[in-house]
Amino acid sequence: MSRITSPIARILTATDRPGIEARLAERFDAAAVAELSAARDARILALDTELPGLAGQLAAALRAAGAVARTAGSLVATVATPAQLAAAKSAWPALAAELDALAAGLARATQPRPFFRLRERSLDLREEARVMGILNVTPDSFYERVAGVSEAVARAAAMAADGAALVDIGGQSYAHWNPTVAAAEERDRVVPAVAAIIAARTDIAVSIDTFKASVAEAALAAGAHLINDCSGLSDPLLAETVARYDAALVVMHLKGELNVRSAKTYVYGDALAEIVEFLHERTERARAAGVGADAIAIDPGLEFGKEPQTDLEILDRFGELTALGYPILLASSRKSFIGRLFNRPAVGLLVPSLATAGLGIAAGARLLRVHDVAETVALAQMYAAVHPRRRRAQVFAERMPGTPAQVGNSTPPSAV
Repeated sequence: MSRITSPIARILTATDRPGIEARLAERFDAAAVAELSAARDARILALDTELPGLAGQLAAALRAAGAVARTAGSLVATVATPAQLAAAKSAWPALAAELDALAAGLARATQPRPFFRLRERSLDLREEARVMGILNVTPDSFYERVAGVSEAVARAAAMAADGAALVDIGGQSYAHWNPTVAAAEERDRVVPAVAAIIAARTDIAVSIDTFKASVAEAALAAGAHLINDCSGLSDPLLAETVARYDAALVVMHLKGELNVRSAKTYVYGDALAEIVEFLHERTERARAAGVGADAIAIDPGLEFGKEPQTDLEILDRFGELTALGYPILLASSRKSFIGRLFNRPAVGLLVPSLATAGLGIAAGARLLRVHDVAETVALAQMYAAVHPRRRRAQVFAERMPGTPAQVGNSTPPSAV
């Protein structure tokens, strides 16, 4: 019997690797799921071999294994599956280091870390991005500050109630128009807030936004779980201090100096290549100091040593950060580059800030540092709701609040 219409092919896809595996598992056995998932993991990978001759050999090995590979000087760009990379390594053992680097980058990008460890706590990042609420105990932060310990505790409790998993306490503004603060003064601002929030048994992890080891030491001794370092480990003692408390660490990319604006230095050849290389070197330094690999997150440092064009480029290419294999923190909330784009003050930037958070989640961000906790939590939950595991277990209200109850056989309001 002949077909009435021509057949049409479909593309099987989902929001992430576990999602497509769950879809395949509904129809295929485990071996088929593994094979199809591995083939799906092709990405455009790039590796600088530093030698044009080596680049040519590597590209030839990849093409012989069935991958797409091209060179530009010492740079190799390839689209390859894990099976093709393994085949190339088997046939060309002399290129094992380069092929292993490509395979490792691909694995990290396609199989992100499912958890982020914070001392005795662990954040589940498998389905939903987690929100870090900003709590500034400074007199000069550009947007929303708290005055005093009791207000800090109340604000942290409100953030927890709104769904925040972390609160990030800052005792130093990094805006270039504000002066730097001595370590003793910064300690006096943040440590009482940390101690009070911990004592109040607020169900939230406590992060400290500092680059100074002495401030980190005091905050960790008071019970903080995470140090959020906006300087990329400028203090050589910071990483070992974090390691001593078995705490977590966010390593941020910074070009230039904190509290200093120098647009002439904010020039990049390839912004993401430079940021990735910086974060790789600094996270390796942190691990060498004893910080656990499962307790490290990275931040590309939007606006820190960047002009708005570079900030937008980072958002556009955000997924390139996944090759480092660490949870990625996005800190874009009400920042100046958004205000300069829309010509609005910080108070008018909620919607575009949420848009940047959505871009980040879609590209792999799993930690969101924000001023507007409730709104961002709802955004993250909406993204998570489409995940197969989440949507199967989701409990839905009988009808949307504010709509009339169904009468007789009339059409349900949700279908109108």
